Amino acid sequence: MSSTIVLVAENQELHAQLNRRCEDQQYGVLQKRDIPEALIYLRDPSCNASVVVFDVAMRRQQDYYALSEISTFRPHLQFILVAEKPRNGWGDPFPVKDNIRILPKSVPQHELFQVVQEAVIAADLLMESAQANEDVPLDELAKGSTSTFPIPFLQRVGMADVPVLLHGETGVGKEVMARRLCAYSPRAQKPFLKINCAALPSELIESELFGYEKGAFTGAMVDKPGKFEIAQGGTILLDEIGDMDIRLQAKLLQVLQDGEIQPLGSRKIVKLNVRVLAATHRDLRRAIEQGTFREDLYYRLNVVNIVIPPLRERRDEIMSLAEGLLRRHLRPGMTEPVFTEELKRLMMEYEWPGNVRELENLMRRFLVYQNAAMIENELTRAINDTKPRAILSVPKEYRPAPPAPDPISSMDHLAEVSRQAETRLLLEALEATHWNRRQAAARVNLEYKAFLYKMQKFGISEKREKAEVPQSA
Repeated sequence: MSSTIVLVAENQELHAQLNRRCEDQQYGVLQKRDIPEALIYLRDPSCNASVVVFDVAMRRQQDYYALSEISTFRPHLQFILVAEKPRNGWGDPFPVKDNIRILPKSVPQHELFQVVQEAVIAADLLMESAQANEDVPLDELAKGSTSTFPIPFLQRVGMADVPVLLHGETGVGKEVMARRLCAYSPRAQKPFLKINCAALPSELIESELFGYEKGAFTGAMVDKPGKFEIAQGGTILLDEIGDMDIRLQAKLLQVLQDGEIQPLGSRKIVKLNVRVLAATHRDLRRAIEQGTFREDLYYRLNVVNIVIPPLRERRDEIMSLAEGLLRRHLRPGMTEPVFTEELKRLMMEYEWPGNVRELENLMRRFLVYQNAAMIENELTRAINDTKPRAILSVPKEYRPAPPAPDPISSMDHLAEVSRQAETRLLLEALEATHWNRRQAAARVNLEYKAFLYKMQKFGISEKREKAEVPQSA
């Protein structure tokens, strides 16, 4: 198998010597002038490199982040850094991964080439493993039927440049998947913006998405472009799309259909060239039935539907993910803790309701504690808490009949009680400040915009109008 080696070298003699050795092994060497030029090539979907050798000083923190990012969406790619360790360390965090090797400047040429050969073999093996899954049907891959999403599938979806709808529980890695698709797309070098539709109040998300013109509303002192306009030529991720206000969904649908936006208070029309990805943990089909999500918007976004399975359904990935996350947060000078067999067993038994995010937090605690027994005790308690409690061995005829289901104890009732309590708290603050909303927001320790959002959400303005109507005798 012919392999391509990318070389970024300050030393021209090194380039010449490596070229001669590579010709003997039928390797191709592609030389790049500097790190930015190499990163552009490595992000290109047509890149077929196996190994990258950096023999240049890497002084910028963003270069380390870029290596970590590229090694995530090109897991077969092997990096070799030939550099002197600076006095202030390698930066924080430095991408400590299996496919990144660090060699000193004093490394002999024959040893460097031996490391290159080993890296080529490792890259070829990883590529062959990924291509073995290439014949799996796309619909099966999109449901996460395999342990991972193979690189060929991600490349095909990324290059398709169509809307993608990502489904999965909280913490499974929907944003990570979106960024990987972007990295394989022709828009990889363009902006990638994320909007959390659940975090922004409905009255603000429209101006955030579409922008506004000076004087469009009180406080609009200057023109401000929206996220769609900022992301021109790139990708925008609408995270938690299932929580978007139903009124704004109609405007978003119009944008997707027409490919243009009109900022608030403006007469100009802005033509868009943006790829839209959407992510949600909700069942959108059920939301359509309940009238909280538009069916036409669902089909507009659902060109490719990728379901990311929860971690409990990917148990063969738990340990590899744990080791990778542990190394990601391992700082220079820290000791890497060892997984005991008991800890591995407990990690495989646990259900991981928080998915990969919960696993990452556990690995960060593991680095802090440096004690496997403490993590084992934590997992044992969590497993026991989720197990059903044993029923006392009392004869059936003497057991009390289970109480009839009470609708008042439902989650809907709890949500209603919470809503009523929060509404009452806001109303009391408003009455105490004579309906001065800024003072009321400060009284309940809320930001002013969040306070206005809750007023609209709970219909408090209507309550005030009713309160001002004289009561009939």
